[in-house]
Amino acid sequence: MNAGYTVRAATPEDAAAIRDVHVGAILGLGGSHYTRAELESWAAGLTPEGYARAMAEGGEAMEVAQDASGRIVAFCARKDDEVMAVYVRPDAARRGLGSLLLQRAEAAIAAAGHRTVRIGASLSGRALYERHGYHVVEEKGWETRGGLVIAACDMEKTL
Repeated sequence: MNAGYTVRAATPEDAAAIRDVHVGAILGLGGSHYTRAELESWAAGLTPEGYARAMAEGGEAMEVAQDASGRIVAFCARKDDEVMAVYVRPDAARRGLGSLLLQRAEAAIAAAGHRTVRIGASLSGRALYERHGYHVVEEKGWETRGGLVIAACDMEKTL
């Protein structure tokens, strides 16, 4: 399912490519759940510096998946007992990369001694997490970086 892809730890030098994956996934995969204005508000304000800072100072561990040419096509971020992000470029979606990165994050969280994994999920990501055993703790509105509030939920899974 994900043959031809490699996974490695992200570095601050990957920040621009991670930002491109993040924006591309939001705008390219979220349209069945959110309006264009909501998607643009969600993607607003994402900068390479933000990812580099999250890795260097924010305590976030990130992994990236690369295709055979070395292009970063997916990423996952985690911190403590929380999966902060799982995003896949639209042209690499539905190949198992999100699931692979999520499972790797769960394994790292379990290895750190946590028994529960938390995630704040968009409506577009909710089905992925439910397939992996997560349940909704709370449905809520999430204020995007662009200021619009979109439907989201907090989910968790017992390891």
